[in-house]
Formats: sequence, C-alpha cells, structure tokens
Amino acid sequence: MNEPRPAAETCVTGAGGFLGARIAAALAAAGRRVAAFGRVAPPGLDRRVRTAAWDGRQPAPAGLQVDAVVDCAAAIPSRLADPDLLIATNVALARNAVDLAARCAAPLLYMSSQSAIGRPAAATIDDATPPDPDTPYGHSKLAAERLIAAAVADGSLPWAVALRLPAVIGPGCHGNFPATVAARLAAGETITLFNPDGPYNAVVHADTVAAFVGHLLAHPPAGFRAVSLAARPPIPVRDAVAAIAAGFDAAPRLDVRPAAHASPVIDPTGAVALGFVPDGTRDVLTRYGAEAALRIATPPPPR
Repeated sequence: MNEPRPAAETCVTGAGGFLGARIAAALAAAGRRVAAFGRVAPPGLDRRVRTAAWDGRQPAPAGLQVDAVVDCAAAIPSRLADPDLLIATNVALARNAVDLAARCAAPLLYMSSQSAIGRPAAATIDDATPPDPDTPYGHSKLAAERLIAAAVADGSLPWAVALRLPAVIGPGCHGNFPATVAARLAAGETITLFNPDGPYNAVVHADTVAAFVGHLLAHPPAGFRAVSLAARPPIPVRDAVAAIAAGFDAAPRLDVRPAAHASPVIDPTGAVALGFVPDGTRDVLTRYGAEAALRIATPPPPR
C-alpha cells in the first residue's frame, strides 16, 4: 500500500538571515505552510514555521515537497572575501534552489540585488537598464538571474521573479546606508555624507518585500521577470538622513564630502505592475529610525 505523499510547503531558504526570517514569518501568518531552511535550523521563528538545516550549496533534502521556493540564501562579501568563491557559492545556491523548484514543478522567487545592475551612467534605473555589475557580488546575482531565466525558458519552472533589492531595512538590518546612519546616531558619531543633494529612494522595508512575495504567490505572473524595488518619491540624501534621525529622535552631525558616483533614481514601475506597493521614502526611513532606536533600547533576547 502506497503511503500518502507529504503535503507541499512553501520553502524559504536563507531563513536564518534578516530578510528570510521576515518572509517566512509573514507567509506563515498569512496561512501558508512554510518550511524555513538555513545552514543550521533557523532559531527564533514563528512556531507555525517548520525549521530545518540545509546547506543550500548541496542538493535539497530528498522527499521535500514544495509549492514554491523563496530563495533568500546568499553569500555576502563581508563573510566571503574571495571573489571567485563568492560567485561560485551564490551560483550554486541558486542552482540548487532551481533544482528543488523544478523537481516539484514549483515557481521560484529569487532575492536578487540592485548590484546585479551595477552603476550605469543613467539618471534612472529601471527594469530595462542593461545590467553591468561592477562587483563580484553583483556578478553572482546576475549569473543567478540568468540561470533562473533559462530554467523558465526551457520549461523547468512554471514562472519565476527576481526581486532586485535596494537597501532592505527593518529591525536588525545591517550592512546598508540606513543601518550605518542608525548605528552612528546610536553611537553619537559623525555621519559621513556623500552627494547630500542627490536623489535617494534605494530603500524598501523588509515587511514590504514580504508582502510583495505573498502577493506574487497568490497572483502568479507569467514567464520570468526581473524587477527593481524602491521607495517613492526620491528625496535628497540629506533629507534621508534627517528622516532616520527624526525617527531616532537624535540630531545628526554631518561630514559632507564630494561623491565619486552620481545617485541614480530607481524606478519600480515594473514591480508595481505586478502588485508591488512602494514605501513612502521619507515615511519608511522615519519608521526605521524609530525601529532602530527601540531595538537599541530593548535588545532582543539571545537566540
């Protein structure tokens, strides 16, 4: 007698990280069956989320049945300095996520990066901007996008979307411009500010990303899309710092310096056409400043 197959789950890789954990929790709260994976079983997640260990550089566990894969796993330069190994690792992570989705005929949502586009000589970046990555991390993300696009084109995947993320913010974020500003505000340090009057909207809240992931799973698009996420409208970089400081209830000290690169605006129109609802730039930065201040005042318990 054949045993019944286990019910399919939505697989979230990289769930031990900041964004993956937020997405896993949001999907579970919306009623989806979620399996969250990290190199070790991710701790501290919603009790409705099943957690398990999976080194995404290796094939997915046998018998895992998924109805979608949300791939948040990534090696980042601060933790993997060798550029060749960084690229190889991120491509391997994406390939194994594709293989899992393909064997279950499931769609794939890939957390890419604006670094896949690089620094084009353009005032505005949109989905039609030719990618020209200028870092190993950017090259790894673009290579992963192309691998996923090929899997959709050959019928291995029913559909897929790559989300080209800007700075993703929220309690516990790190390694981006708003997080650096918040850390310096907390320490009472001077904030070095480049191109203070240039436009800035390269930011999205983690909760907004999670909501868009849920929307895409409920309203699947056709084919493969790579879309840029960002807030609206652009505001001057100086005002972006002021918004974070307002939420933090602190007065920033600025060290203004000339910028080596211009500050392009990111146009999220392609994502909006798929159901993305952009954050208000000033409002989301003020919200993040308040979240960062609260996190410092009441640090989370040890995991």
